[in-house]
Amino acid sequence: MKSYLRGDRDLRSIASELSGIYTRQTRDIPGNVRYALEQQRDMVAAIEELRGAPLVDCDVLELGAGQTRLFLMTTALTNRAIGLDLEPTPDHLGLADIWRIWRQNGALRAIKTLGRYALGIDRKTRAELARQLGVRPAQLKTQIVAGDALAMPFADASFDAVVSTSVFEHLPDPAQAAAEVARVLRPGGVAHMITHLYTSHTGAHDMRLFVDPKALPPWPHLRDATRGLVQPNSYLNEWRLAQYRRGFEDHWPGHTDFLGVEDHPSQADLDALRAKGELQEYNDEELRASVLVTSWRKPGG
Repeated sequence: MKSYLRGDRDLRSIASELSGIYTRQTRDIPGNVRYALEQQRDMVAAIEELRGAPLVDCDVLELGAGQTRLFLMTTALTNRAIGLDLEPTPDHLGLADIWRIWRQNGALRAIKTLGRYALGIDRKTRAELARQLGVRPAQLKTQIVAGDALAMPFADASFDAVVSTSVFEHLPDPAQAAAEVARVLRPGGVAHMITHLYTSHTGAHDMRLFVDPKALPPWPHLRDATRGLVQPNSYLNEWRLAQYRRGFEDHWPGHTDFLGVEDHPSQADLDALRAKGELQEYNDEELRASVLVTSWRKPGG
């Protein structure tokens, strides 16, 4: 898999997605950054609780660091933090970078990357991050390594913590990625993963639902009557909740997890669809939950 993006997209669909990204990520940049910092602090607190020690002066790996990289930049202020991504994008995009992205991962990725850069989404967001952290923008540095989460280019026992947010749903074999995480963690190291569940209302990654959860009918990608309305923006493995839990337990024995439940659609919405005979093959837990948050401490250390 060269890229997590789907290849069957036309220019109108790409333009619509870029518009949605711009709207979602720029209508309240200070609020977006505050939310990202809250997530980063919650993740660090969970890691520290499992480690039994502060996450300072540690080796931290983020899988799928993406383009904005707020977690990585914030964590790197007090740790040796590195990101792993199939498609690392430089902070300052040049023609050579666009050509490389186009050649390696196709026109779709190149157009999307150029669009984000031209719209200034990441630059504006990082400037706000520096302001809220009280640091100079030049202090927010990132190191990204090109690589595959299924075959990481790192030696065994290289990291004190491995994290990811909304990455495992894009991998063709999440269980293999879990095995790789276990391999690169040091004894006593902690894995902390947030996985966006395919069976959630927003699980198809249609950008319209991220802007407005009510833009499409409830669980449109799971229902025959509404499946044709959905425009997924990326490759998705379509794993179910039970599959993730089995795969993680195979490689992270004794792991713990909890589910983040969506406000919309409501349980009443689900009950109404069930009364019509729809969504019978899914349980309430996997339909109402948006994300699966999984933590594990590697034995030893």
